[in-house]
Amino acid sequence: MVRKFLVSCLGNADAVFNLVWAQLSELGWTGSNTVVVIVGDGAEWIWNRASMFRNRCEILDFWHAIEHAWGFARLCYGEGSAKADQWVHRIAQDLRAGKVEQVISRLRRLRPGTPEARESLEALIRYYTDNACRMRYDQYLRLGYGIGSGAVESAHKQIIHARFRQAGMRWSEAGARRLLALRLLLLNDNWALLDQLRMISLAA
Repeated sequence: MVRKFLVSCLGNADAVFNLVWAQLSELGWTGSNTVVVIVGDGAEWIWNRASMFRNRCEILDFWHAIEHAWGFARLCYGEGSAKADQWVHRIAQDLRAGKVEQVISRLRRLRPGTPEARESLEALIRYYTDNACRMRYDQYLRLGYGIGSGAVESAHKQIIHARFRQAGMRWSEAGARRLLALRLLLLNDNWALLDQLRMISLAA
């Protein structure tokens, strides 16, 4: 990793993606020769907005993919059973090796015994099929790309939970926005922007 930066805002998904674009542009990114890696949980709104980056690599979070497998395994083989553990372990190995098509083929041959398990299996097959092009984990690992969103979830805890959700805290929207801006300056070590924030605050 050459440089890490964090973005956050009180707004919708479009606002966050626009912030990422602005930050990349500020760092000199042109989009022509740099791949933007986008790790998501499979939600369509993420992939739809990711299309703003022409040269991109979309990756389905590996651990979300495995968690979906666990959901079916618990229903089919029993909560906490050795069979469920072995089954998910094999799924994880095969997905990590880039064998998503083989995994989907095996899933289609299963015949669960309960309506709940059958419904869960159908959802799992649909989830893997819809995201198969984003599950080439063997290739991503060879390229050095991260295959999990743990860093993003950790950043959320670092930015928001550690400062804004301590016991007894209450925030106005204006106060939260100002402190969030300062929090990002601290975590990004970008105090040069402080004067700009002062100007924005005075203008507001």
